Amino acid sequence: MEEKGPSIELNGDEVSPRSSTSLPQWEKPEVSVPSPIKEQFITALWILLNTVATLGLIFCSKRVFNDEQLHSCQLLVVMWHFTATATVLYLATRSPFRAFNAIRLSPWDLAPVCAFFAAYVILGNLSLAYNSIGFYQLAKVMTTPCVVLLNFMLFRKTITRYMLIAIFAICIGVALTVRSSAETQLFGIVIAVMAFTATALYQIWIGKKIEDFNVSPQQLLLNQAPLSVLLLVPFVPLFDAMPDIHAVPTSVLWSLFASGIMASLFNLSQFLIIGRTSALTFNVVGHLKTILILSFGWYSEGTVLSQKEICGIILALGGGWVYSHLSLSRK
Repeated sequence: MEEKGPSIELNGDEVSPRSSTSLPQWEKPEVSVPSPIKEQFITALWILLNTVATLGLIFCSKRVFNDEQLHSCQLLVVMWHFTATATVLYLATRSPFRAFNAIRLSPWDLAPVCAFFAAYVILGNLSLAYNSIGFYQLAKVMTTPCVVLLNFMLFRKTITRYMLIAIFAICIGVALTVRSSAETQLFGIVIAVMAFTATALYQIWIGKKIEDFNVSPQQLLLNQAPLSVLLLVPFVPLFDAMPDIHAVPTSVLWSLFASGIMASLFNLSQFLIIGRTSALTFNVVGHLKTILILSFGWYSEGTVLSQKEICGIILALGGGWVYSHLSLSRK
């Protein structure tokens, strides 16, 4: 009679080692291995770089557009940002960085994407030029409800009841902060609405094109940034007044140069954060950056907030944070 081998008890059931194809618990490989300290440190550096680049880009651009001559050079400033971004991304594909592989896409396929890209950047710069930093940043929070509305109108995509409540909180919060800006700068309010609508359209379109082209965001950006510069060239004589560089203060020119570097570092670090961590991490970083930008903006402008405006900020940021977590948990 054949002697039975030893049996192993797992969760109350006896399993023979010879009859089971699964490995014993102590022999199973670990599913998730913690990131080494070095990798965590590098990720933290990219997050820090992204935060610094965001703050630097906003404050440098605000200083540039406060200059009388450069205030009328919106397209030229955008073209400089596109050129700097394309240059940094191209260098990132070369040795020793090799952050991603460069590919070439058809300019005809990219033309609509470039049009949306240019529109949202130009309108964003105009919003920054005609609004305070605080209101500019809060208006950007309205991009989320705008994406939801456009997705429903274009693709009949719906959201849950709790996500809708979060959207209403964002809208009410931003509305409470509009009061002081609406009294002095109606044109700035209109530009801000156009800016976050164009941003929402760009985000929807870019997501679709990344899927259609089967490329990474940075590969698409490397192709569309230089093409966007060429797309804007014919419009410069119509909308921009050529500045007298010698009359522009040296400090403002340095701010202009720094804004292009910050724009490129922001784009590159944004892609690397998502690639190294997750969308949840990037959303948390985004909301922390919003709070920092609002704080620095109002502090630099000497703004004293009313209780209604403070409630509006809490509602807008809280609604955006809740919506981000609810949308991620649906995936």
